[in-house]
Amino acid sequence: MYLMKMRSLALLFFVVTTPAWADVDVKISGLEGEELANVEQRLAIKTLANRDDFDQLLVERLHQQSENDIRSALQPFGYYTPVITSALSGGPKKWKASYDVQLGPRTRIRKVDIAVDGEAADFPAIRERLAKMPVHEGDALLHNNYEIAKAQLLQAAYAGGFLDARYTTSELRVEPEVQAADIELKLSSGPRFFIGPIRIEQEGLDPALVARYITIREGEPFDPQKVLKTQFALTDLGYFQTVSIEPLRKEEVNRHIPIVIHTSPRPKARYQFGGGYGTDTGPRISAGLDLRRLNDDGHKFSSTLRLSKIQSALTNEYRIPLGSSPIDSLSFTAAAAYEVLPDGDDTKYTFGASLNRSPGKWQRRIYFDLIHERTNLDDAPTASNLFMPGISFTRGEYDDPIHTRRGWFGFIDVHGADKKAFSTATFVQVHGILRGAYPLGSRFTLFARAEMGASFTPDFQDLPPSQRYFAGGDQSVRGYSYQSIGPRNMAGDVVGGKYLSVFSIEPDYRVTQNWSAAVFYDLGGVDDDPAPKLLGGVGAGVRYRAPFGEVRVDLAHPLQGDDSGVRLHIGVRVGL
Repeated sequence: MYLMKMRSLALLFFVVTTPAWADVDVKISGLEGEELANVEQRLAIKTLANRDDFDQLLVERLHQQSENDIRSALQPFGYYTPVITSALSGGPKKWKASYDVQLGPRTRIRKVDIAVDGEAADFPAIRERLAKMPVHEGDALLHNNYEIAKAQLLQAAYAGGFLDARYTTSELRVEPEVQAADIELKLSSGPRFFIGPIRIEQEGLDPALVARYITIREGEPFDPQKVLKTQFALTDLGYFQTVSIEPLRKEEVNRHIPIVIHTSPRPKARYQFGGGYGTDTGPRISAGLDLRRLNDDGHKFSSTLRLSKIQSALTNEYRIPLGSSPIDSLSFTAAAAYEVLPDGDDTKYTFGASLNRSPGKWQRRIYFDLIHERTNLDDAPTASNLFMPGISFTRGEYDDPIHTRRGWFGFIDVHGADKKAFSTATFVQVHGILRGAYPLGSRFTLFARAEMGASFTPDFQDLPPSQRYFAGGDQSVRGYSYQSIGPRNMAGDVVGGKYLSVFSIEPDYRVTQNWSAAVFYDLGGVDDDPAPKLLGGVGAGVRYRAPFGEVRVDLAHPLQGDDSGVRLHIGVRVGL
C-alpha cells in the first residue's frame, strides 16, 4: 500500500514537471562550473528544448553557429582559443548535438594602466579605490572584473561629489595569439560639487518629522547614492504616493547644488478586502483599515479582521514614529483571537506595547504583552493571565520580497512570565526560525527551513495553548493535519509540548515563467524532551506565480504517526 502511494506521488511529480517539448538532446563535455553554465545559457540550439515548431533547417543552422556561441561564452573567462569538436545526428524529430571543448591556454593581464585626472586625483577615497582595484598584472583575464573595476572607480568619484566624472579612455585590448590583455582606464573627474539648500514640498506633516528621514545635509559632497537613499527612506514611510528629488544644477552657486524634494500625499485612509483558502483554516475572508496620518506628527492606526472556520482574529495597532528610520516606532496593540481546537476552543485577548528599532541590519522589537486566555477542552474551561515581556530580532535579505529565488530570513524571540508579576504561569521561551532559498542553475531553486523552540517552566500545565508548541500542517510538517503532532493526554488529545523541532527541504523546478513543480521532505516533532521524536512527510506539488505570491498545491504522505493516506495542502507563500 505504501509503495502504491509513493508511486502515485512520483507519477504526479512526473506529470506536472514534464513539459511538452520536442526531443533535442544537447551534450557538452570538457567544461564545468561557471564556464559550463555560461555556455549552456548562450548556446542557441538549447532553446529548441522549449519548442515544438522547429524543422531540420533550423536545427542545422543553430548547430553551425554553436561553435561561435561557445567561443563567445568562454571569452569572458579569458579563454579565447578553445578547441571545439562538434557533432549532430538524428532527425527529423529526435536530434543529438554534442560538443567537446578543450579550453586551451588562458589569457592573462599583461599591463594595467589606470589614471585619474582632475581634482579627484588626490582625493583619499579615489586613492583607496585605486589601491583595491580587482585587476592586476599577471591575473587571469575576467571580463567581469574589468567591468567591476570601471564601475567602482566611477562610483567612487560620484560618491565624492565629482558628478561630471567620465572616462576619456576605457579599453580592454586582447591579443589571443599570445594570450595577453592590456587594460587602460583614464578618468577625468571634473569639479567637485556639494549639497546646497534643501527644500521639501509636502503637506499634512510637521516639517521637522519629515526632516528626520532626510539622510543628506547641506554642505556635504553631492553623493547620488545618498540622495537616492533619502528618496527610498521617504517612500518607505508610507505617507507619500510619490517622492522625487530634483537637483537644480542650473541654480548652482559656488558648486553648491540646491535640491527640491517633491512629494504627493497618499490618501489618509486605505481599505482592504480579501479572501482565500488554506488547508489549515479552510475558506477565509479579511478586511482592513489603515489610517496613515492621524495628525501632523505622523501617527498611524490600523485595524485588521480575519475570519475563517478554524481561526479568527481582530487586531488593532496605534503606531508613533520615532528616530530616523521607517522601522523606528512605538506601537500599542489590542487584539482578540479565537481558535477552534480538536476538542474545544481557545479565546485570547492581548494588550501590548512595543519599541521597534533597526540598529544595523537586524530589526529589534522590545515588547510587553498583557494576555488573558480562556481555553475549553473536553468541557473543562480554564483561564490564564500573563504579563509577558520579550525581545525579538528579525532580518531578511531577498532578491525579490514576493517571489524569492535567492535569499534568507531569520527570526529569534525570547519572552517569558512570572507568577510573582501578575501571571498565572512562570516560564521562559526561546523560539527561532531560519528560512533560505538558493538557486541551482537557471531553473532549479532549493528551499530550506528550520524552526526550533524551547520552553523552560517549573509547571508545564500552567501554560495556555498559545504558549505551547504544536506541529503539523501547511506551514509545518506536510502530510499531517494542523497541530496534530505533539504530546497527548489520557484522552488522546494533542496538548502541546515544551520543545519544537521542524525541518524542511524542497527542490523547486521552474517549468514555465509562472509554473513550477516541487518535491519536499518535511521533518518535525514536539515533546517534553529536548530531543523530540521527529515525524516525516514527503510529497510533491505545483506552484503558480501570482502577483500577490506563490499559490502552492501539494500532495503529501506521512511516514509515521496516526495520519495515513495522501493529504492535500493548499496555501500561498509570500517571499520566505
